[in-house]
Amino acid sequence: MTMGHTQPAAFQQLASSMNLPTSAHRSQKRRLEFDDETESSSRHGARDVAMDRSPTPERPKRAAPKRAKITSASNSKDDKGGKENSSVGSDNDVDVGVLLASLPPQSLLPLLNSMLSAQPSLKSLLLPLIPRPTLDTAIQALEQSARKLREAYPYSNPSSIAPGSSSTTSFGFGSGITNYRTPVGGLPSGFTRFGQQSPASPPDGGMRESYILSRLRPAIHEFVSASMSYVPYFSYASPSLALHVDSSGSSQSLSAALQLQHKDRSHPSETFLFLSALSNHILSQPSLTQSSLAPLLLPRLIQEWRAWIDRIDEVVNQQGGMFGVDTVRSWEKGLDEFAEAKGPEGWQDMRKVRDQWVGKVGWLVGRNVLHLMEEEL
Repeated sequence: MTMGHTQPAAFQQLASSMNLPTSAHRSQKRRLEFDDETESSSRHGARDVAMDRSPTPERPKRAAPKRAKITSASNSKDDKGGKENSSVGSDNDVDVGVLLASLPPQSLLPLLNSMLSAQPSLKSLLLPLIPRPTLDTAIQALEQSARKLREAYPYSNPSSIAPGSSSTTSFGFGSGITNYRTPVGGLPSGFTRFGQQSPASPPDGGMRESYILSRLRPAIHEFVSASMSYVPYFSYASPSLALHVDSSGSSQSLSAALQLQHKDRSHPSETFLFLSALSNHILSQPSLTQSSLAPLLLPRLIQEWRAWIDRIDEVVNQQGGMFGVDTVRSWEKGLDEFAEAKGPEGWQDMRKVRDQWVGKVGWLVGRNVLHLMEEEL
């Protein structure tokens, strides 16, 4: 018989005292584990709350849209480049040069004029590409426009101008200078070369001047346009001082650009021939036509004559250059005839031009200002 059987109450009391620490330990352990779990959950909860309240900019969720945007931009650039390439390809699929080469030459001028009318800014691009015209080309253009101007005068006699017939007019220049040609009968009756005008004038049949001018106006415009278009190629005048028929800035800049481009390319003898031809064509017109041409051409013409004299003065008196005696004699004769001619209002300035030439380079032919004074007496 054991103790538990003999003393059951005492044994249970002892067993209960022996098991008490183990139970208490287990209870305490469970309490600590619960507290740890509570603390851990509270810490995780606080961290989640903090992350929700202040998200960082480096979160993966915000990086993804940026990468998507870059890809979209790249795609848009590719699309744009593709469109540009397709546009360039469509512009190059028609060769305009091939089409222009197939056109007849006479159709190119109207096409070019239409293009310049639509885009006036192209004039400044086209003018430097045009080769410098020769003296013969300029003289022929003046002759054609002057003939049309004379024929436009009412009751004029165009039959007196023989088409295609011409005579060579020489001014006594040395070799290398082309003589210009004047049509036979090209001057109206009552007019001779260098403006020696007789009292006779083309009959007007009692017509009003307003009517005559209305008939002449297109031909006057054509002659002035031809004259002023060729002047820059034979000019010694300063571009900044040049006068222009058209007072617009664009016309002034084009003329000045041409003068700068072709500065000093004209020989003094060529310039004299061109200015003489222009002066002679003005004086060969009827008096009413002269009066209309004078305000449009005479100021520029006088300026060009003075600039030509300054050029001769520079070559002879400053650079020590010389000209042939026959050439200088022909200059002297031409200037004397222009100075004595009866022209429109303002033509008397040609006498001053002649005097300026005598005063600066007249010694080349043994002439000076004293001789002029004696001639006037």
